[in-house]
Parts: sequence; structure tokens; C-alpha cells
Amino acid sequence: MKLFLSTLTAIVLFYSCTSQKEISKPKEEEKPAAAVEKKKIFSFTYEMQKSKTNSSLRGISVIDSLNAWASGSNGIYLHTTDGGKNWIEGKVKGFETLDFRDVEAFDKNTAIIMSVDAPAFFFKTTDGGKSWKRRYMNRDAKIFFDGIAFWDDKNGIAFSDPIDGKFFIVSTKNGGDTWEEFPSLYMPSALNGEGGFAASGTSIAVSGKDLAWIGAGGAERTRIFLSQDGGENWRAIYTPLKNGTSSCGVFSLCFKDDLYGVAVGGDYKNDKDKSSNCAISDDGGLSWQLVDKNQPNGFRSSVAWNGTYKFYLTTGTSGSDYSVDDGKTWMPINTQSFNGIGISKSDGSCFVVGDKGAIARVRVK
Repeated sequence: MKLFLSTLTAIVLFYSCTSQKEISKPKEEEKPAAAVEKKKIFSFTYEMQKSKTNSSLRGISVIDSLNAWASGSNGIYLHTTDGGKNWIEGKVKGFETLDFRDVEAFDKNTAIIMSVDAPAFFFKTTDGGKSWKRRYMNRDAKIFFDGIAFWDDKNGIAFSDPIDGKFFIVSTKNGGDTWEEFPSLYMPSALNGEGGFAASGTSIAVSGKDLAWIGAGGAERTRIFLSQDGGENWRAIYTPLKNGTSSCGVFSLCFKDDLYGVAVGGDYKNDKDKSSNCAISDDGGLSWQLVDKNQPNGFRSSVAWNGTYKFYLTTGTSGSDYSVDDGKTWMPINTQSFNGIGISKSDGSCFVVGDKGAIARVRVK
């Protein structure tokens, strides 16, 4: 009997155990491999234009595929209404020797040109350059305007190298017809030797309704000045760009929106040196990170955002480069020498200008 019970118990236990399902951890679903997005590669063609001038061109403003304005030394301004096939050359009567380092155009008829040193003038045309009216004048012996920029067709800002130890700021709220000089009380004091650069008129940048940035150099530290109220109040932010001599610093700034921006420069006396020549910001210019790998291939005097094709373009006397990842890495285009870049906000049309009357239309594929 005991043997029978033992055998029966063993049989029951056996079937009880074998009838239980095996408990195991469920298999994790295999996640699909993350897609690696390839950087878009563009091809660029620089089509040289016939400008019929030997002046050094610094300013360039592009309205659309047909209309653009340029400006430079010896009182020169240039205007095209046919996409660069023909450039109409002109001078402001009575001011033929001025150096117009920057131009801001609003349409095929309306533009403002800026001369740099004392006496400094802003002139405006509303008839395609047939006539110009003086809209601002400054006779201070220390004046030296570096650039001008507009938030829209009414509100604009311009800056000069320091006067009495502080950068000098003027602004307009009526399309450049009148200009107001801001008091220097809320502008940080300039460092010893610090100033702006008028290499392309783009060492000042604006975004949104009232954000503005100014790039500077020539001192023991390189700084960018930020205003969040249209130029009334400023703060100075140190950057990692090249510094220490009068030829080093931030030469150009561009923000594609309120947060993401690029600053370029370096040492214009050593234009093939690519060290510390580019920095980027993702917080509206409150901080800057040096691009120390795959940076632009030398000194750069202008940088611009192409909102149509979604890339940054930069140029200088040792060549041009572009970036499709907000300035983190750059790809070389050529080694041709240019000073400034103009890109249309409406359709992405692009022109570059340089010394000895150089103008090229930049074709992108």
C-alpha cells in the first residue's frame, strides 16, 4: 500500500510540473536601425560679371533674381535689374571720393548707401539711383561706420567704431529717412584697441523684431555685443575667435533665426590661416562654440544664410565655403577672392563682390 501511494504521488507531481507553462522574459522587440541622414551636397558655379569698375567692392544687397545693388570705394555704387547681365555704375554727385562700405536695398528703386569715415554720410535713393538724398551726416573725427542692417523696410540700425571709449549706435524707424543717435550709457566700454571691421558691412546682424549683434576685434579678447531691445541696451560676450592683434577678430555675423547664428573672421593679414576663424551659437548669441574641425579654409570676411536652399555661405580673400549643419562643419567651394555676400530672402539668389570691381553670380545646384 505504501508503495502504491508513493507511486501515485510521484505520478501526480510529474503531471503537475509538466502542465505548468514555462515562465520566461518576453523578447524585446527589435528596434529598426536609426536612419543616418546624409548631408546634402551642393555644387556651386561662380559666374563672373562685367562691372566696368576697378573699385574695391564691399557692399552687396540682393532683392531677387533680377535686382541687386553693390557699393565700394571711389564713390561707386552699382545696380542691376537684369540678373547681372548689365551693371549700371553711378556716383553720388559731389561725393565722388567717398568709400561706401555697405548698401541696403529694399526694391529695384530704393536703397541706402553708407560711407565710413569723417565726415560720414548715409544717402538714400527712391528712383533707382537717378538721384540721392542725404539722410544722415556725422563730422566727428573719430567716426568710422562698419555696417548697417534692417529688420524690415522701416526699422534699421548702424554702428561705428568707438567714440570716447564706446561703440557708436544710430537707428531709424522710417526706412532711413531720419536717424537717431543712441546714448552710450548702456553700451559696455570698449577694450584697448577694440573696433569693428567694415570689410563687408556684415559685422552687424539683426533678427526678429529687435535682436541685434555686433562683431568686434583688434583687442586682447574677441567679443560680440548683443542687444535684445533694438539697440538701446547692450551686453558684451567673449568669443573664442582669433584675437590679440589689430587684424584679428569677428568680421561677419549671420543669424538664420533668433537662436542659431554663425560668426566668422580670423586674421586678414594671414588669410590662409584657418585657426579660430569660426564660431557658432544656438542660444541667440549668449554663448559661442569654436568650430575647430572642418572649419572654413582661411580668413573669412562675410557669412550669409540662404533660406531657400538651407545653407550658410562664407567668403574671404582666400576662398569660399558652405555649411548645411548650422556651421558645425564646412565644405570648400573655391579659392577665389571676394569680400562680401548678398543673398535674396525671397528666392535665394546670390551675388558676391570683391576687389578690382569683382562681381560674381553664384549658381547653386
